[in-house]
Amino acid sequence: MADKVDKLLQRFFKGDLELAIRSRKKLLAVRHDVDENIGGGRAQYKYNNAVESMLITQELDPELRVMEHQLEICIMWTQGMDETRYATLKSIYTKEMTWTKATFEYKVSISTIRDWRNELKRSVAEYAFAGQ
Repeated sequence: MADKVDKLLQRFFKGDLELAIRSRKKLLAVRHDVDENIGGGRAQYKYNNAVESMLITQELDPELRVMEHQLEICIMWTQGMDETRYATLKSIYTKEMTWTKATFEYKVSISTIRDWRNELKRSVAEYAFAGQ
């Protein structure tokens, strides 16, 4: 479970999670259905609205729903953080800095960073992977 949470937070802080959501929406926007009414006459009362069909497809896609839920959970738990905590965790998860360099840059101890990380991981894990 810890690996899943770490990977999720790494994707969130790097911006890969938002990119994955946008690319999944683009994939779902491409119509894959084939009109099988070839030579069969006209289809009366056939309701065909491309925009509504695309939105329904996106709403029903389980993979997209999970990614959007995880993004919302990550945003919810990080938006209330102070700037130092957020910047420290972001630099650790994006691997911009080592733990030692982060302690000097943000003037906090390694144990404080570890506590912040563990608290965030517990909070995110409790809600982001509920029901999976």
